[in-house]
Amino acid sequence: MAKRERERGQQDGIEAVYEGPGVLDALLARAGSPYRATDVESRFRHALEHGAGRDVAIPALFPNEPHFASPDDARRFYGNLFALWHRVRAGRGAEDDAPVPVAAPTPPEPPSLPELPPRGEERGHQVSPGLVEAVWRHLDALSPREKQRLRDRFESAQPDLAAWVEALRLDDVGSVAAQDLAFEVWAMMDRAFGDRLGRVEFRSLRALEVEPPPLEQEQPALAAYVREVLDLVADEEPGFGPEARAQVERAVAALVAALTVRLGS
Repeated sequence: MAKRERERGQQDGIEAVYEGPGVLDALLARAGSPYRATDVESRFRHALEHGAGRDVAIPALFPNEPHFASPDDARRFYGNLFALWHRVRAGRGAEDDAPVPVAAPTPPEPPSLPELPPRGEERGHQVSPGLVEAVWRHLDALSPREKQRLRDRFESAQPDLAAWVEALRLDDVGSVAAQDLAFEVWAMMDRAFGDRLGRVEFRSLRALEVEPPPLEQEQPALAAYVREVLDLVADEEPGFGPEARAQVERAVAALVAALTVRLGS
């Protein structure tokens, strides 16, 4: 969830060409970075001296998520940054000579996905800790496109659940946390129980949302996972206080109870 990766510039088709400090200054400003080309040069040099890679140095140029007017603008921007990275690594700077094309590096091999147990293999009505571990590692390793496909399957399989979570009256941080956890918990329970996991109804969720059974009682392994995720959210978002956290915990407990009730014998 909050730890999810957002590395950019690793796609095929980005030509690394440095167009000079004036162009890069303008591209940085439009993308939302407070730095100029010479600042980027210094930060790249510092990263290289300390053994950090391009995937660490480039995201650090932005206080917030970068924004672009078009995919072409994004490719041009990252092409300039990639080329400047190579120049600095070769001992050159942002202003020392004319723009020089630099061959784009070969994209790294994508990491292999952690293996998942067969779908529907769990017996009984509780998800095992081992399955929770396997599924969250698998989700964490998915590409954004693959993860979106799985989210689409979640919304298709559980439309009332997805709509209910989206309609909850939570603040922005709590809403994102609840929607992410709903998807992740469903992915774990779907992997655990397969076709035994029935579709929940909106009215069932409404009946449970005020006072759901304790999550630790219904699904102890999921409760431990939710607790860890919300600890991370609280660490990263100072405004996510005890009241907001309790609302998310109650929502997740309600949806887990509704899903658990739908399990066949």
